[in-house]
Amino acid sequence: MRLTWQTLRDRAELLDCLTRYAQGVDQRSWPLYDSAFHESAQVEVPGYMDAALSFVAFREMLASTFDALRLSGQHLLGNMRAEIDGDSARTVTEFLATTLEQAEGGSLREVTPGLYIDDFRRIDGEWRIVRHAIVRKAADGAVIPFASPIADAVRATLATDWLAVAASH
Repeated sequence: MRLTWQTLRDRAELLDCLTRYAQGVDQRSWPLYDSAFHESAQVEVPGYMDAALSFVAFREMLASTFDALRLSGQHLLGNMRAEIDGDSARTVTEFLATTLEQAEGGSLREVTPGLYIDDFRRIDGEWRIVRHAIVRKAADGAVIPFASPIADAVRATLATDWLAVAASH
């Protein structure tokens, strides 16, 4: 495939869209999460969820199911392959997600590698996810000791707009 300036720009914008999704989930910044999706987008997690959910229902599940115990999360987005055809695209992106949750005897740290398979549409000049599939390759969890002051400090980082914080210093 011959790379053009437009292809490079599209790839950068697709990665930016995935980054909005990942940081929205990690920081519990739901407006940032929402900005990654088309209004009719669906989320699938084969082997974990029986059926696809709207991106809104998936967000509500994350917020209601996990937030009571969740301390933090971090996504690392890795290699991305993209097939772009005009205003449609499909990407396959490797990820590594780490979450930290309160647990008896400490905190549960779960590390999940996998693939994001995303279908995108360019709408009004902006790429948005229309289908987001999360393919988990494994999920390794371990309870680790975690002092309460550290857990409180980690929890305090959630929902922080770090770009605004950095700009104010």
